[in-house]
Amino acid sequence: MKKQFTIFCLFVLTATTIFSCKKDDSSLKARIIGKWTVNKMEVSGNTNTALNGTFNYTINDYMDFKSNDDDQVELSLNNQRTIGSYTGSLGNDFTMSFPEGISYCTTSVITTNQLQFTAKIDKTNIVKVYYLSR
Repeated sequence: MKKQFTIFCLFVLTATTIFSCKKDDSSLKARIIGKWTVNKMEVSGNTNTALNGTFNYTINDYMDFKSNDDDQVELSLNNQRTIGSYTGSLGNDFTMSFPEGISYCTTSVITTNQLQFTAKIDKTNIVKVYYLSR
């Protein structure tokens, strides 16, 4: 009887462990993970006015939110690749950290194939609006 009870307890413990794990597919982080094509970027607030404006990109330009332990984000524009990191917050906000500084981002559109967010770079007046698609 003791052996049957032990086997039963092990079975319940195993079943509970297997069925209690569920995939996170509703958080902002889970929804932005993956490779996105950068269609265009609207930049404002630069003191050098030549760096302000709307910049259109090609199919080769991308932003890749990695699902690794480091939460890396890779930005490739005009064959210039930059590696940074990102952190999800509450709601539709997240932060990205690149060599140019920390950007506080607010998502305005997110669907399975479209992502649009506004990034304000910390300690500057620079604001970038990213238009991404899959």
